[in-house]
Amino acid sequence: GRHIGLAEQYHITERWRGVEQPLDHQSVILDIWNAWGTAQPEVKISLRRIKYDRPPSRRTRCRSDSSTWSDRSAWRTIHPKRLHALQNEKQPSSTEELLKLVLAQGEVIRRQLKKLRHSEHQIGYLEDKTHKARVRKHGSNYLLETYLKGLSEAVDPENEINLCTDKNSDSGVMTEGDSEQSNTNKPSRSTETSFERFSPSSEEFSKDIKDDDTSSTVSEATIREQVELFESIAKLNKRLLKEEECLVRLDANLRKYDKHKSSTEDLTKALTNLRTEMTKSACEMQHNEVVLEETMDMLVSRRHYLENLHRDLANEDQEYEMLQALMYSSRRQRHNADSSCSPYHSHTKELLDTLV
Repeated sequence: GRHIGLAEQYHITERWRGVEQPLDHQSVILDIWNAWGTAQPEVKISLRRIKYDRPPSRRTRCRSDSSTWSDRSAWRTIHPKRLHALQNEKQPSSTEELLKLVLAQGEVIRRQLKKLRHSEHQIGYLEDKTHKARVRKHGSNYLLETYLKGLSEAVDPENEINLCTDKNSDSGVMTEGDSEQSNTNKPSRSTETSFERFSPSSEEFSKDIKDDDTSSTVSEATIREQVELFESIAKLNKRLLKEEECLVRLDANLRKYDKHKSSTEDLTKALTNLRTEMTKSACEMQHNEVVLEETMDMLVSRRHYLENLHRDLANEDQEYEMLQALMYSSRRQRHNADSSCSPYHSHTKELLDTLV
């Protein structure tokens, strides 16, 4: 039928799977149709009228102010989840407060550690200083001497008894020499540094030795026994030092072994994982080989089938050509027979005409 309206009011649309798109006025439909190729059954080209936007109806104007205001402010509404997220952003969460507290405590711990390290450094410096002062004052073997002095007192209780009797024999009466010595010792002791309070008193050690020399009860045999004991103690001390060094080395080796053990455990785990992956890949390869063999068998059977079909088609073509040749020969024979019979029919017609 005739179209109603002008050509500008219509346009050609292209529809494919529910998606509709207007075509250009200068586009060639045949080229577009050929471009789709195999998807042509899903494409539909149709002629549509162009729809223009209608003006708003009067009913919208007759609305109340509240409804119009709600329509205008509809785009400003916020989803409840978004509103909750904004409120949480404004208010600091408990996790943030905990993080701040943890950071503050970390700063305090760092400061305390710095103070402890400084104090440890000071303590080490003071100990080194006291050791050097004692070495200058009492000699390098002052520790061994104090240790041996305590052992001598523990081994020879007779010396302690004699010392106690000598001290008790004084009966608290002091001579002039003793008073002078005591008076001279008081200012010397007051002038000593605070380090001597912790150091062993060499004066007492020398007094004990003098008392031992002067005492008549101590014999040479006991002195030799004491010297032997002191030498054995010194040897034991050296052995103890060596054992302590060995223990430190063993501790370091154990730590290294623990580290290597952890690394070896990681390596064993990695190796087990690799082995499992290799076994899986081997199984997959075997499965793929089986599938490939099956596909090859299928392909060989299909090839045989196609060859048979090709032979059948060739035979049919030959038969078709033979049939065409036979039909052509039969038609020629018929044509020849018709041409030979035509003069006889004409003669009979002439005879009939004369008779009539």
